Amino acid sequence: MPTVANLPGADLEVTFPSGKTKTVFMPRLLVQTQNAEFKRDHGMFLPNVGKLKPTVKALREEYELDYFFDGPVRTWEDAAAVMRHVYTVFSDHIASQQQ
Repeated sequence: MPTVANLPGADLEVTFPSGKTKTVFMPRLLVQTQNAEFKRDHGMFLPNVGKLKPTVKALREEYELDYFFDGPVRTWEDAAAVMRHVYTVFSDHIASQQQ
């Protein structure tokens, strides 16, 4: 059952490099990506996004970002770039499945 009933591409089952399979809620991933980019560009978080535990460490663990990067993700600049890449890969996968 989708998280959001009228949004068919909202949930994506992902098997991460560690072998764990979990459901990624795409709107949440987009907000986290935009939040990381905003933090990188402006040095502060988007309003009301603090509930998502916006730390580089939390994002690294949740999405296994180091796998998609050629080293450990340590800065907001690294996190923003990798989060945008991950979001694009997942989004492209969803789009390819709907054709």
